[in-house]
Order: sequence, then structure tokens, then C-alpha cells
Amino acid sequence: MAITSAMTRPGPQGTPVTFVHTSDWQLGMMRRFLGPEAGARYSQARIDAIERIGAVAREHKAAFVVVAGDVFDANQVDRQVVSRACDALRAIACPVLMVPGNHDSLEPGTVWSSPMLAAHLPSQVEILTDSTPRRPVAGVEVVGVPWRTRRSVSDPLGAVEGWAEVPDAGVVRILVGHGQVESLAASSGDPALIRLEPLQQAIEEGRLHYVALGDRHSLTSVGETGRIWYSGTPEPTRPEEERPGEVLVVEVGPRDACTVTPVSVGTWRLRSNVVDVDVDEGLDELAVWLGAQPDKSRTVVRLGVQGSLTVGGLTRLEMLLEAQEEVYAAIQRWNRHWAVTVLPDDGDLDELPVTGPARAALEELRIATGGGDTQAADALALLHRLAGGVA
Repeated sequence: MAITSAMTRPGPQGTPVTFVHTSDWQLGMMRRFLGPEAGARYSQARIDAIERIGAVAREHKAAFVVVAGDVFDANQVDRQVVSRACDALRAIACPVLMVPGNHDSLEPGTVWSSPMLAAHLPSQVEILTDSTPRRPVAGVEVVGVPWRTRRSVSDPLGAVEGWAEVPDAGVVRILVGHGQVESLAASSGDPALIRLEPLQQAIEEGRLHYVALGDRHSLTSVGETGRIWYSGTPEPTRPEEERPGEVLVVEVGPRDACTVTPVSVGTWRLRSNVVDVDVDEGLDELAVWLGAQPDKSRTVVRLGVQGSLTVGGLTRLEMLLEAQEEVYAAIQRWNRHWAVTVLPDDGDLDELPVTGPARAALEELRIATGGGDTQAADALALLHRLAGGVA
């Protein structure tokens, strides 16, 4: 659904421009919770998203694309990531303007100075290493604010003078920056926060027409003008992200309303689920939920289980997760929400066909489990399973 800001600007009418706002590609990112095979597919998906962004630009006849920082996940990324990224960028036919963020800042050894990038970067792509206004198309001025060090000690946009004055008549001015806005920060004491008030004042006075931000991985509108946005990351990175996997198609003119349209480009899903169990009840619902999720090979589940299970129920839970881990990209145990109490007096244990030392070990594990020993509970469940117990 498109979101429109009706705020108009004084001055002669200019031609509205359509462009794509994206950020936080984090190319080269790997996730510890993924195995080698899923990790390779996840890393490639972030590069493949570039081609999907190019398709969005073509479909909406975008004049250019701005990337608001963190194109690469780090300055030390594999040469193959750089090469594949450059190849994927050829799918974007219009000009692409990239701003280095805190992950790929312009410090010594930056990825932006690598010979591989210099040799393969397509000609329509420009890295904004300073805040000199660029004009990718007639009637548009793009002011980028690159990060020069990994950590900023002041407002990343505060010292920029490229938007201090009202632009020439009919010119649309777009500011592209990276960092956390103070209104979204957990603490206001960080000197590196972006101050919102100067940006909103610049918009009200016609010195800026749109502010494209990066750093926040969730699609977010900031302030009350409808012209300051985080595009979010094109592929999700954490389950906490509220709206990842999108880019923004923006249409704005010097006096026209600003229309911002989110477009989905993501293919991966990172889900969280906490299941309450009560003496094995709830396991059926978990099995149905896991079975019903789409695109399992591109889905990561962070799972919490809370409540009480019999030993047979714990065995069933372990077998269910083992089976689903074969088809999902990953299933993580969410330690903060993993609180399973195992009931040791399970009648099913008495029926297990074990005798002698194995029966003695079973009884010891049953006693330890009753005392709250989680390792004993896991061992008891394993013994139950190996002995042919039926959950």
C-alpha cells in the first residue's frame, strides 16, 4: 500500500521523479545458526536480491536507485562476494548511488578501494565518498553522507552543508544517510544519534524533499512529514525485525505530494514461536504449525517450549524437531523461552523392555530428572527412545 505525504512546497512546479530507496544489503553476511549448505544459500540470496531490486526499478520506471549504507557486511569480505555483487548490479540499468555505512565505512582497507571492486563495478554505479551533490538525472540533487569510520562520535548528518540552502527552482533534493535516529534509540545519550528536528525543519522549509536512511533493518517511517524513511534490509537478518524484505519506491517533486510504496523483494523468513505444553498437550499444535510453514528451505524458526512433558513427550519433541530440521533452513532452540519440566514418574518408563544395568541407569536418571537435572532428562529421553519407547 502506498503512503502519501500531502505536504507541498513553495516555488515553481518541477517534474516529479520516481526512484528506489534501499539499504543494508549486508553482502557477505553469514549467520551462525545456519549450517554450511543453508549458509551458502542465505549469502547468495542477499546477492540475488540486487537483481530483484533491478526488476522493481524497471517495473516502476525508476530514474535511479539510492543505497543508504551497509552495502557490504564488513570491509573484509570474500573476493567472490565482491565479484558476484558487481555482476548482479548489472541487472540495474539506471544509475545507482551508494553511501558507505558503518559496516563498510571509508576507513583504511575499506572494501570500496579494493582492486576487485574497481575492476568490476558497473559504470552506472557511483560510490558517494563525499557529500558533494550529485545529479543522477536532470532536476534531481542527491546529497550522500558516507561514514568514514566504524564508529561515529557525532550526528552523522549534522555537519553536512549540502542541504543548508533551498535548491534551485524545480530541483528535487534527496538526502541519503546512515545511522540511528534519536526517536528510535533506547538511550538518548549516544552522541552519534541522528537528530530528527533539523531534518524535519529542512523538509518544511523546502531544503530537503526526501531523506533516505539506512541502518535500521525494519521498514520504518520516521517523524511526521512522511518524507523520512528507513527502507529496511532486502533480506531478513534477525527474527526481531518487524518488516524486513522490502524496498521503497518513492515518487516526489518540488511541490508534489511524496508517495512512498513498499515493495517486497525478500525470499527468506525468520520466525519466532513459543509453544506452551501441558503434559504433552501442545505437541500436536507444534507439529501442525511446523508442517504448515511455507518455503521451509528458506525459513529459520527460533523455537521456545514452556511447560511440562512426560519422558515420552520429550522423546516425541526431540524426534519432531530432528525430522523438521531436515527440511527447514534451521530450527533454533530459543534458550530464553526454553523451560521444559520433565515428569519422571512416567508409567511408560515402567513398560520399557530394559533390565539389569540399563534398568538401574534408568532409575538413577529418573531420580535425577525429578531433582531438576536437565541433562539427566535428556539422557532419560534418549534411553527411552533407544529402548523403543512409544511417545
